[in-house]
Amino acid sequence: MGDVAVPRSRRTQRIVGGAALAAYVVAAAGLVALVSIGLFFWIGQPWGTFNDLALIVMTLALAPLMLAFYELGGWTPTPLAQAAQAGGWIAVLTWCVIQALMVTGVVTFDYEVGATGAFAIETVAVVVIGSWVAGANLLAGPWLGGLRWLGVLSGMGWVVLAIGLLLGGVNHPLTYVGGIGYSLTFPIWAYLMAREFGGSAAGG
Repeated sequence: MGDVAVPRSRRTQRIVGGAALAAYVVAAAGLVALVSIGLFFWIGQPWGTFNDLALIVMTLALAPLMLAFYELGGWTPTPLAQAAQAGGWIAVLTWCVIQALMVTGVVTFDYEVGATGAFAIETVAVVVIGSWVAGANLLAGPWLGGLRWLGVLSGMGWVVLAIGLLLGGVNHPLTYVGGIGYSLTFPIWAYLMAREFGGSAAGG
C-alpha cells in the first residue's frame, strides 16, 4: 500500500485523530493492568479482576490504531495489508470475547500449565496481535520514524509471551521475557504513538 499524500484528507485526519485518543487509552489501560497485577500478587482480589478488565480495554482500543496504520500506508502490497488488517481485528475481537468469558466465569484458565482449550485459542490470538504490531511498525511508511523499532520490540513481546504460555503457562521463562514487552514496552509505545498520531492529525 503506498504512502498517503500530503496534505492528508479529512477522512485520514479523523482516523488518525481517533487513533491518537485510542492510543492514550491503550497506554492508560496498560498502566492500570501493570499496577493491578502487582497489587493482585501482593493483596489478591479484586485486583486480578481489575487487571483482566484493564487488559480487555487495552486490547480493544488497539483496533483504531490498526486502522490508522493501514490508512497512513506502508511497504506492504494492498491485498496483504488488507488481510493483515482483517486478521488483526479478528484476533482482537477473539481475545476480548474469550477474556470476557473468563472474567464472567463461563470458561476457566489453568495458568500453571501450557495453554489448552479456550486459553489456547486466546493465546493464539495474542500471537496474531503481536505479529501485527511488530509487522505494522516494521513495514510502516516513512511517516513512522525511529519509533517503529520500539513497536517491533513490543509486538515481539506479545509473541514471545504467547509462546511461553502455550509451552508451559505463566511460569515458563519465555512468559517472563515476553511479559516485559507486553506489560512495559507496549504501553510506552502506545503513549508515544498517541503523540505521533496527535501531531500527524493536527499537522494535516
